[in-house]
Amino acid sequence: MNKRRAIIFAGIPVLLVSLVLAGCSRPPGPIGGTVPPATFSSNGQRIYFTTTSDSGEPITYTGGPGGMMQGPLACVTCHGREGHGGTVQFMMQQFDVPDITWPELTGPDPDMEHPPYTEETLKQAITRGVDPGGGQLEYPMPRWQMSPGDLNDLVNFIKTLK
Repeated sequence: MNKRRAIIFAGIPVLLVSLVLAGCSRPPGPIGGTVPPATFSSNGQRIYFTTTSDSGEPITYTGGPGGMMQGPLACVTCHGREGHGGTVQFMMQQFDVPDITWPELTGPDPDMEHPPYTEETLKQAITRGVDPGGGQLEYPMPRWQMSPGDLNDLVNFIKTLK
């Protein structure tokens, strides 16, 4: 009986470590598991995937999920590789993230909440957190700070998302 109990107790740490590691892994999809391309076709794509710029200019943000993220925050973190968004989870919270493909942004809003995006209103959404009608974008959308050139490059990359 003591030998059997020793075998059972010896297996518990292995089981506990396995459960902890499984619970700490990130789910597949836009949050976690998003590996950037090996090379970037443009500065805008680099910014979208890594929040770093070819120019070396810092790209930072205010607002947004802050310390809840595991690792650096980038557009791809929530909006996904192709910009389609969806439901994402940050720790114990769940958010619906909009599709930011160019046809979706510039098409008519079926809910008539605001006019379609233009290049300029998309820049305002990225940097000031406002939609084309002047309404505030919902949490957890951060307000990004970047150079005008980097912002143009990012918008030009977003225009390729379909």
